[in-house]
Amino acid sequence: MYPVYPWRIVSGREMAEIDRCAIEKHGIGGLFLMEQAGKGIAEGMLASFSPACLRGAAIICGKGNNGGDGFVVARYLAREGYRVRVGLVGQGTELKGDALLQYRRLVAEGVPVEECGDPAALRRFFESAGDSRLFVDALLGTGGRGAPTGLIAEAIASLNRLAGQAAIVSVDIPSGVDGDTGRVEGDAVRADWVYTLGLPKIGHVLPPGLNYYRKLAVLDIGFPPALMENAESDAVLLSARDINRWMVPRNQSAHKGSEGHLLVLAGSRGMTGAVLLCARAAVKMGAGLVTAACPEPLFPIYASGVWEMLTIPVPATPSGGLAAESFDRLFGPEVRYKAVVMGPGLGRDASTQELIRRVVREIEQPLVLDGDALAAISPALLDERLFPWVATPHPGEMARLFQTTADMVQADRFGFARRLAGSGSGVAVLKGAKTVTAQAGRPLAVNPTGNPAMASGGMGDVLAGTVGALLARGIPPFEAAAAGVFLHGLAADLLVEETGTEVVTAGEVLNRLPNALRRVREESGSPRLWG
Repeated sequence: MYPVYPWRIVSGREMAEIDRCAIEKHGIGGLFLMEQAGKGIAEGMLASFSPACLRGAAIICGKGNNGGDGFVVARYLAREGYRVRVGLVGQGTELKGDALLQYRRLVAEGVPVEECGDPAALRRFFESAGDSRLFVDALLGTGGRGAPTGLIAEAIASLNRLAGQAAIVSVDIPSGVDGDTGRVEGDAVRADWVYTLGLPKIGHVLPPGLNYYRKLAVLDIGFPPALMENAESDAVLLSARDINRWMVPRNQSAHKGSEGHLLVLAGSRGMTGAVLLCARAAVKMGAGLVTAACPEPLFPIYASGVWEMLTIPVPATPSGGLAAESFDRLFGPEVRYKAVVMGPGLGRDASTQELIRRVVREIEQPLVLDGDALAAISPALLDERLFPWVATPHPGEMARLFQTTADMVQADRFGFARRLAGSGSGVAVLKGAKTVTAQAGRPLAVNPTGNPAMASGGMGDVLAGTVGALLARGIPPFEAAAAGVFLHGLAADLLVEETGTEVVTAGEVLNRLPNALRRVREESGSPRLWG
C-alpha cells in the first residue's frame, strides 16, 4: 500500500482534482477508492498497533467522504475479529453518495453505528468508549475549511481530552487543520498517527498544521500512477527511496583519497565543541579525510578532540577565532580539498568575518555555510558566488538575512527557502520541523524525519558536517543537502525509538548516522511511518 511514485506535496484542492480525474477520465469508481483508502488504513493500523490496543477501537465519523473512509476502517477491523465502536456526528439519513453506501455496508455486516445528532448523544458515545485505547478521527479530512463549529468542534475537543490516555489516528489529516495551508483557525485534533491518501498535503508540512500529529504514513489507494507522477506540485516529501538512490555505495576499490577531503572552518575559544562535532559527523558520514583549520592557541584541544581529524594551525584573532590572514595558508595552489564547511562556532570578530566573505567570493570548492558564517554574509553576496554553496539557516538566521522576523519566515517557509536559493546553483536549507531544501529549477524537498528531542545544542554543527562529507564524496549539492538532513533526523528518530528518551544530544545523534544509512538501505522499498 506504500507508493512507489514521488511523494509530491499537494493541496487538498489539488488532491480533489486528482480524485475527480481518476473517476471521470480513468473510469476508477469513487467507491473503489474509498474502499481502498479504508482498507489501507486498517492494514496500517493492524501492522502498527497491538491487538490489545485495537480491541474496542472507537471510530468517530463525519458525514462526508472522510467519514465514509472511517466506516470502511471499522468494517475491516471488525472482519479481523475486533469489536469496534462507531459514532456518526449527525444522522444516517443525512449521508449521501459513497459515504452512504459504506455506512449501509457496515451496518449490513452487523456493526452498529451510534448516531450523535446532538451534544448529549455525542457525550454518550465518548462515555461508552471510555475504555478504548485507540480512537480514529474520520470527521473532516482535507475538505475542512475555517474553524470547526457545532458538534464537530465538540467531537474534536472530546478527542483531544483523550490525549495521553489513548492513541489517536486521523484519516488523511487531523480534523481542523487546513490541508491547503496548514492553518488552524479553531481547534484541531492532536493525532498520534495520520494515514494520508495518495499524496502528502501542504497542511502536513507547514506550521502550525505539522504540530498536530506525530507520525505520517502515505498510502497508495489505487490512483493511476501517471496522475500522481504529474501532479501539480512545487514540493516533494523525501522518502528512503530518494536517499538510497543518491547515496551510491562505495565500490570495492574505495580508499581515503577516493572518498573526498573535507576542510572544516569552525570553532573559536569557548566554541571548540562546534568544530569537534562537525568533524566527527563528517568522519561518520564517510569523508575520506577531514581537516580542521585550528586557531594556533587552541591546537591542543583540536588535536586531541577527534583522532581521525587532521589539523592546520593558522593565525588567530585576539578572541581565539580564525584570522583573515589564514586564507593564504588554507587555500594555496596545492589545495586538494573537495568541499569546505564554514561557520559553526567561528565567532563574529571583524577579522573572522572578513575571512568568511573572502572564502565565499573566491574558493571554487562546494561550500557549506552555517552558524556564524551566515552572520557575515548577505543574500546578495551569495548571488554573486559563481560556485556551488549550501546555506543552512534556522528561522532566526533566515530572518536576519532578509531583515524580517522569525514569525514571518515560519509563515512562508517555502517562499523564504526559494528566496535564499535564488536563481543560481545555490542550495538553501531552512531548518526546523519539516526542514525545507531548495534549489532553483527543482521542486522543494521537505524532510519527514527528526523529532522534538533534537532541540539541544550542537545539532546544526552535526548537520553541517554531515552535508559537508557528502559534498566531499562527490554527491551534488541539492542531493547532499537533502540526504544529510534526512539522515540527521533519522539518526535522532532511531535514538528515540531505541531508548524512549525525550532529549537527545548532538554527540549521540552523530554516532547513529551510520545506523540511519543502514535503515535507509533496509527500508528504501517499504517506507515506514515518518514523524
